[in-house]
Amino acid sequence: MSTNQSSLIHVLNPGLLTTIQDKGRAGWQKHGVSVSGAADLNSMAIANTLVGNKPNAPIIEFVMVGPDFLFSSDCVVAFSGADFAFSINGNAIPLGRPIWIFAGTTVTGSRSSNGAFGYMAISGILDIEAVMGSVSTDTGSKFGGVEGRPLKVGDVLVVSDSPDKFALLKRMRAKGGQSFVAPKWSVKGLFSVSGSKEQVLRFVPSERWIGLSEEVRKTTSLGTYRVTPQSNRMGVRLSGKSIDMRKSEHEPSVPVVLGTIQVPPNGQPIILSVDRQTIGGYPSIGVVASVDRATLVQCQPGDGLRFVEISVNDAQSALLTEQNAMAELIRSIEHRIQELN
Repeated sequence: MSTNQSSLIHVLNPGLLTTIQDKGRAGWQKHGVSVSGAADLNSMAIANTLVGNKPNAPIIEFVMVGPDFLFSSDCVVAFSGADFAFSINGNAIPLGRPIWIFAGTTVTGSRSSNGAFGYMAISGILDIEAVMGSVSTDTGSKFGGVEGRPLKVGDVLVVSDSPDKFALLKRMRAKGGQSFVAPKWSVKGLFSVSGSKEQVLRFVPSERWIGLSEEVRKTTSLGTYRVTPQSNRMGVRLSGKSIDMRKSEHEPSVPVVLGTIQVPPNGQPIILSVDRQTIGGYPSIGVVASVDRATLVQCQPGDGLRFVEISVNDAQSALLTEQNAMAELIRSIEHRIQELN
C-alpha cells in the first residue's frame, strides 16, 4: 500500500444509521454547536489503532444494523464495538484485529446481537472535509461527514493509503485461497461490550437530586429503567418508575453535558448523548460518570439500567483507572502492529 494510491469504498447498503465520526467538535458549544463525535470513544480508538491510525482518526460508525461495502482495492480494516456479524462470501470476519480485504470484495453487515454502536476503521486517511475542526457528522445541523447526513446507497468514500504497513499480512495474502487474511491474535475482554441486559450507571448527583425526598431517591435508585426504541444519538430515553421533580414554571435553561439525566414533566428520564443540544430546560438529577459513557451508549432498546449515586472523587478515580488501562491497551496493540510490518 503506497502513499500515492487511494482506495474507493462503495456503499451498497448503509444499514440503519451509518456516519463518519471522530472525537467530536469540541469548543463550540457556547455557539450552540453540538459536540457530536463517536458515541463509544474507546471502541473508536481500538479500531483505529488496529489499522495503524491515530486513535481519534476519522472512522465509520454504524448503529444496530451494519452496512454493506464494496472495496475497489486492497485495504486493511478493523471492526470493534458492538457484536456485528460482518462477513465476506459467508465467512465471518473476526472483531478486534486487523483484516486485509482484497480488491473487489464485498463486506456484508448484519444486525448487532449485543450492543448498539459499531466501528470500522480503514488504514489511511478518509478524504472528508473538516468543519470547525472535526469531520464528525452532525445530522441535526446537517454538516460534517458526507453532506451532513448518514451514508446512503451509491456514496463512495475515498481513503488515502498510509505508508507501507502490514507486510506480514501482505505475504499471507500472496498465498491465495482466502476471503481475507488476519493475524491469529485479537483484542478481547477489557473494553468489550457487556452482554448483560441490565447495566449499572454511576452518576454524580445534582442539587435537585439531593433536594428530593428520601422516598423518591430510594425508589429511583432501586428501580430498573428500560431503554425505549425512541432513543437515538441525541439522548437515551428510559421508561420506569416516574420521578416527581415538581419543576418550577420559571426554571431557566442551563448548559448540559453528555450524560446529563433530565426529567421531563412525565417523570421518565432522558440521558443526553453525543448529539445533544447545548442547553436544556428540564430539571436534572445528575450526570452519568464519564467512565460509564460506553455502558450508556451501547444499550439496546429493552435493556435495563439502574442508577447508583457516587461522589465526584470516586467518578474521577474510576475515569483515571480506565484511562490508564486504555493507554496500556493502545500500547499493546501498537506493539502487535509493529510485529506485522
